[in-house]
Amino acid sequence: MKRLLTISRWLHKYLGLLLVLFLMWMSLSGVLMNHPDMISGVSVPGWLVPPQYHIKNWNRSAIVSLVYSQKNSHIAYAAGKEGAWISTDGGVTFSEMIEGLPDSRYYRKISHLWLHEGEAGSLLLAATSRGLYACALPEQQWQPVNLGEEPEPVRKILTVGDALMIFTDSHAYRSKLPPARLHFEQINLMRQNSENRVSLVKLFFDLHDGKVWGLPGKLLFDAVGVVMFFLSLSAFYSWYYPWKRKRENAQKRRQGSRPMRRLFKWFLKYHLKLGIWTAAILLLIGGTGFFMRPPLLAVIAEGSVARSWYPGALPDSPWHEKIQNVLYDAVDDKLVIAATDGLWTAPADFSQPFRELELDVPIFVMGATVFEPYGSGGYLVGSFNGLYHWQRATGTSVDMLTGKEAGEVSSVRPAEKMITGYFQTPQGDILINTHEQGILAFDATSNYEVLQLPESLQNDYRMPLWNYLFEIHNGRFFADVIGKWYILVVPLGSLLFLLITLSGVFDWLYLKLRRVR
Repeated sequence: MKRLLTISRWLHKYLGLLLVLFLMWMSLSGVLMNHPDMISGVSVPGWLVPPQYHIKNWNRSAIVSLVYSQKNSHIAYAAGKEGAWISTDGGVTFSEMIEGLPDSRYYRKISHLWLHEGEAGSLLLAATSRGLYACALPEQQWQPVNLGEEPEPVRKILTVGDALMIFTDSHAYRSKLPPARLHFEQINLMRQNSENRVSLVKLFFDLHDGKVWGLPGKLLFDAVGVVMFFLSLSAFYSWYYPWKRKRENAQKRRQGSRPMRRLFKWFLKYHLKLGIWTAAILLLIGGTGFFMRPPLLAVIAEGSVARSWYPGALPDSPWHEKIQNVLYDAVDDKLVIAATDGLWTAPADFSQPFRELELDVPIFVMGATVFEPYGSGGYLVGSFNGLYHWQRATGTSVDMLTGKEAGEVSSVRPAEKMITGYFQTPQGDILINTHEQGILAFDATSNYEVLQLPESLQNDYRMPLWNYLFEIHNGRFFADVIGKWYILVVPLGSLLFLLITLSGVFDWLYLKLRRVR
């Protein structure tokens, strides 16, 4: 048993020292990320952001929606994670169009634009992560549009017959056209076979940050995050002080050592107490974190558990924070919703509940970034898995970039070209936007030298603090330094953290039982 104790102490000490900085940044970033509203107004200057995150050629979802005026092809509007832009030269150069949008860069992200041009005037709508915004053209002043009691992320804006439909991540709203008299009412999105299962991804993510128990759970996990920071700091000092003492001569040990010695004892005392009091939650954080990034994410990506196994309260709505994208199929007069738990379809008049739809088309676990009708021949579906044409006639999918039929594609393994947008210019050029490479020509006949990147995005780039912390928290932040091995930072760090916590519990129990005897 003593041999086991020696091994356990060695693991706890040296793995703890190895992970001091890792656990500090994970604890602080985790606590702050748990409260996005609190830090939404803060952004990080470009010089503190690694080069891989700087915008080049509109990459990193800087453009996800692009619409051209039908009255004047020289006018185009673009939008993405950096806000909205206007071009007056056919989409060659762009200037910012953000007056009235949220000041916070975190909430300024736009997922879709909708343009109406009528005799009485034109209206541009933007689906932002802080709600719906409208701009009466040619003015460039955005105004928020009230949908519900609280702003919620808007995913898609669709024209369905004589109605305008707004889909948020949880709800749907409808208003009669024309847009001059917009008045939105919420639609009851009925669903067959209401969900009685919860995905493992949701379960693990909600357990990781305490969300599973609501605000009290998040605050409890925040407190444990602060404890984790203290444990890391106290562990380092508890090692450093004896190490420093050994290297000092006797006279130096006697002089001025009392404050440091008292600090050492205080750190050691509360390291033991707080460590054992929070051990269960620390194990939960480390255990769930182990599976929350590739490659281990693949283990839980397709799994689910019974709803009764979810330890907290689940919302009554089966759509709560699940809607990712929506399309209107005019051929069959139906809506198709791409949600976190699959594809769902219903008649466009909502006369029947949504039922699950099985389509043979690859969609990355993060959701469909392109989800549109493709003429009368099916759907165009883009995600980090690539770009595919689901063919109505055959029920199969074809890779639009290779022309080959789609085979087995992993929902957690991204393609070389991670699709974030698909656009067509008035001249007939077809362009795609990809997460890493940016704007590319769809084929050899398309001109991709349009859409010049504004200087403000190149020279004045800032990153929302939440996103900055998220990239640190998931390990991607270090890709420029360690290359592709960054993918192992989180799972390996989580595994070692579990060993540290388990060894600490074992040491405490061993000494406790020994004293009892």
